[in-house]
Amino acid sequence: MSDKLAIRQHAVKKACDAYNDLMDEVIRLSDVLEAVGNGIARPTGLSVARYQVLAAVEAEPAPVGTIATQLGHTRQSVQRVADLLVDDDLASYRPNPAHQRAKLLEVTPTGRAALHRMQAAYDDLALRTTDGLDLARLELARQTLIELQHRLKTELPSVN
Repeated sequence: MSDKLAIRQHAVKKACDAYNDLMDEVIRLSDVLEAVGNGIARPTGLSVARYQVLAAVEAEPAPVGTIATQLGHTRQSVQRVADLLVDDDLASYRPNPAHQRAKLLEVTPTGRAALHRMQAAYDDLALRTTDGLDLARLELARQTLIELQHRLKTELPSVN
């Protein structure tokens, strides 16, 4: 084997190892974020899933299908969460002038209050966990994750 080929194979292995190590950490981070988020959410009457759906319609009511697309979840899973939010008077459905069957989900005053309590708790968490970290490195990490997300989306199987 030539030296050039050996160097190339070593570089490929290092890139694959770095990618796999990063993906492992992202998955672990996701698990921790969900657990911490649900712990923060519990006193507000929310969960991470409920928070995400409420936050998606905080500024403007939207149909469940649109919310699901924005969050990258299935319409059915968002529908279940939306129905629970409505049952708990944190959200309500209203007619959609653009579509007779796809009602708009909107935040109720009770839901808005819970959402704001959750956002305040997340702000406190952000301040505690970023204290002493270099903000430029956080931004670089965010940009890297965005770039990887875009690249991975091109690998999604097409749905026909």
